[in-house]
Amino acid sequence: MRRSGAPARAMNWKPALVGAIVGTIITRARTPWGPVVGGVLGALFLERLFPQLREMPKAAFTEPLFELAGGVAKADGAISDAEVATATQWFERLELDAAMRKRAIAAFDRGRADSWRFEPACDSLRTYTHEQQELRLMVLKLLADIAAVDAQPASQALLDAIAERINVARPTWDSFRAGTRDTQLAADYAELQLTPAASDDEIKAAYRSLVARHHPDRMPPGASAAVRRAASDKTSKLNAAYARIQRARGLN
Repeated sequence: MRRSGAPARAMNWKPALVGAIVGTIITRARTPWGPVVGGVLGALFLERLFPQLREMPKAAFTEPLFELAGGVAKADGAISDAEVATATQWFERLELDAAMRKRAIAAFDRGRADSWRFEPACDSLRTYTHEQQELRLMVLKLLADIAAVDAQPASQALLDAIAERINVARPTWDSFRAGTRDTQLAADYAELQLTPAASDDEIKAAYRSLVARHHPDRMPPGASAAVRRAASDKTSKLNAAYARIQRARGLN
């Protein structure tokens, strides 16, 4: 993790990520360069256009986001390992340090509580995003990754309610969700080093082989904490990707 006192990184984390999601929206994932180019443009320009991107602390975005993620995961009655793995992937993408990870986990746990209500977290994010649809669609994209793992009606219904609460119009949300669903599945096949043309048996074999290779328990006894964490993160990504492919194909 980078030093928490590095001002340039603290200032640029969100513009770059916003640019990346904008690039993905524009290209509909027809090219892998959309997020890259968008990230560069975000770091260079969005911060100047929207000063609030650098003025508000990261916790004001990540805590309500992970709280909603916990709620979406729990909406169908139980939280699966694959749903947790999908949520934890965003630790790295959002560049959360150890302290922020703990706060994100605590927020996720609040969202999974039986008495939890989604409206306050939505209201926090709606205020934070300052009427910027790009940021709100980014939030929905992250939550849709969670909902897609089990694809249960309750999770999808909560996601629709969240979209309405943060003021994303239903036609905009439906169009965006259709595009991101295909994008996510393509990324899942790539995570398993396969294409959608792979057979069910090839998918199972690839998953088992990759998990066996990258699982933290397979690391050498003297492996560093960083190496073990990288192995754990990789295994989480493989588990989440395989779960979504299983759901899409109806595999057991």
